[in-house]
Amino acid sequence: MNLKPPEPVLPSVPGAEPDAPLLALLRPYVRHCGNAPRAAWHMDRRLLLDFLLVYIESGHGRFSVAGVAYDAAPDDLFWIPPDTEHEMEGFAPAMVCPYAHFDLVYRPEASHWDFSIPGGMTELGELRPLLHPPVPEPRLQALCGRLRTPANRRIGLLLNEICTEAARGQPFAPLRMSGLLLEIVAELLRAQAGLPAECGGHIPGLEHAADWLDKHGDAADAVTRAAALCRLSPSYFRRLFARQFGCPPRDFRKRGRIRAAKQLMIGSKLNLSEIAGRAGFASVHSFSRAFRAVEGMPPGQYRRCGHVQTRVEGRRTPYSH
Repeated sequence: MNLKPPEPVLPSVPGAEPDAPLLALLRPYVRHCGNAPRAAWHMDRRLLLDFLLVYIESGHGRFSVAGVAYDAAPDDLFWIPPDTEHEMEGFAPAMVCPYAHFDLVYRPEASHWDFSIPGGMTELGELRPLLHPPVPEPRLQALCGRLRTPANRRIGLLLNEICTEAARGQPFAPLRMSGLLLEIVAELLRAQAGLPAECGGHIPGLEHAADWLDKHGDAADAVTRAAALCRLSPSYFRRLFARQFGCPPRDFRKRGRIRAAKQLMIGSKLNLSEIAGRAGFASVHSFSRAFRAVEGMPPGQYRRCGHVQTRVEGRRTPYSH
């Protein structure tokens, strides 16, 4: 009796994955970004030439995108495609809403325009040759308006990192910002594809625990107490938390303090001792050690800025988005 040998199982070939065409298509270019707190504000109806992504970090407002009105609340994410009518309003006392204007496809001949489109501009007219072309990817074409995904908080952190990188203005900053924007796109596509059943039901609890760790993460029993908020064992909580946020709970708190310190180094004239205290470090020495461990350089070196290439709030005259 002749048995046909089984077909060999070939290893996955890099570039053969179903999503590989996205690698050839997407070349993000960040044009303008910001994350400064703002008092009550209003942007009248308008159209844009590029994409706009806004994360509501704190405060409330009212957004309208493509004729659909939304109450904007913390942890909401808004994706506004080019040539899409929208209107935005932030309520008193203040909002913090990191944002970025960007192209998904960099075009050397057409991407280097540098101006803001004001509210009330609902006809692009002679600017239309600069309009971002349609992206031939259905999953990206489906993004519009308010997005509520398990990745929203992580995307907000990435948007803040883009703003910090732009304000710092070091060489090759646009390259790193492009990579951060690709991370954001990947998170949105993952959210569309769905999460593993193991962690999907725990997302609200993990988000609540992350908020708690931001405020109380220095306590000796912080991880145990945060796990109790999710009704999980500490070991299982650590595993799900790392899967959701990309780092263990202890590192999440440390990175949050480092992130706050980076924003103060770029956006204020405080000395390093004052920054260390405001960011929650016991001393400038512990701050320097932690900063070097996360960033690979001392804070003084990080603070020295290079050539600025991207418009960002807090660097020169603020731009309205």
